[in-house]
Formats: sequence, C-alpha cells, structure tokens
Amino acid sequence: MKCNFKIFLLLLSLLCSVGTSINAAVAQETSSTTLSTQLSAQRENGNILLAQNGTEEQELQAFFNSKYDYWDARVLADYWGQSVSDAKARMGRKILWGPENVAILNQFLVDARVKALQSVKPAKNPSSYKFFRESNYSYDDARALAKFWGDRSPMDAKLRIERNLILGNNEMIEQALRYSRR
Repeated sequence: MKCNFKIFLLLLSLLCSVGTSINAAVAQETSSTTLSTQLSAQRENGNILLAQNGTEEQELQAFFNSKYDYWDARVLADYWGQSVSDAKARMGRKILWGPENVAILNQFLVDARVKALQSVKPAKNPSSYKFFRESNYSYDDARALAKFWGDRSPMDAKLRIERNLILGNNEMIEQALRYSRR
C-alpha cells in the first residue's frame, strides 16, 4: 500500500510539472502573440496620431471652433505652466485626437479650476485678482455688480468676478451687468 501511494504521488507530481510546463509554454506563446499585437496596434496608433497631429494653426482652429473660451485656456495655462496660446493649441490638439482626449481635457479643466479657486482669497489689494485685471471689467462694473449682487463693496464684487471667470461663467457676469444697468 505504501508503494502504491508513493507511485501515486510520483505520478501526481509528474502530471503537475507537465501541466505547469504546458501552461508556461501556452502563456509564453500568448504573451508573444499579445506583444506583437500590441506593437502592431501601437504602430497603427502612432500613424493615426501622426496623421492627427496637425499644425498649430489646425490646433488653434479646433480650439476656436470648440465650446472652450479664453478663460478656460487661461485657467489651464496656469495649471500646465504654459502661455495662454500654448494652452489653446494643447486644448485644440486634444480636441483633434477625439472624444477620449476631450474627456481628459475636461478633467484637467476641473482640476485646474479647483486649484485656481483655492488660491483666490479676499484681498485688500485689487491687483491680486489677476483674472479680473485681465478682463475688460472696470471698477464701475464692479461697483454696479456689487450693488446688484448685494455685496458690501466693489472689492467683494471683484472677488466674485474673479471666481466666476475661473469657473467659466463670464456669460453670467455679462448678464448680471446688463441687469444692474437697467
């Protein structure tokens, strides 16, 4: 009985080692097939990306034809550490590359807005509101909006304008400004 049990264990271990060898060989074959498929796909994608990589003019045109505006590019320029025109081209490139890249662009924009909003604090010095400074809004606009929004001062309205520009709500500011002047 001991002898039969030893033979059984020997056959079982032999069967397991053969099975492991077969699995390793199949896995290696699958890996090399997968690797060659991946390399082919990368070559094809590389060609597609090369074909999609347009000139800066095409990238900028894609940006200008999109739903994005100057303030989106401005926020992303700060986030990416680029100029506004480079950010516009980068956004256009992502638009040209397709929906997956637009989804990534949208997430970048959310992250950039969150970061920019965290850096905006009430300030005594109006020059600290860089988006307001770069906009076409004046002190008189801030005064009118402060009254319309019920803010205590034009400085409070400048802070609100700054935040709205970061959020891409420039149309809302324009609408409030029109209502405030009625």
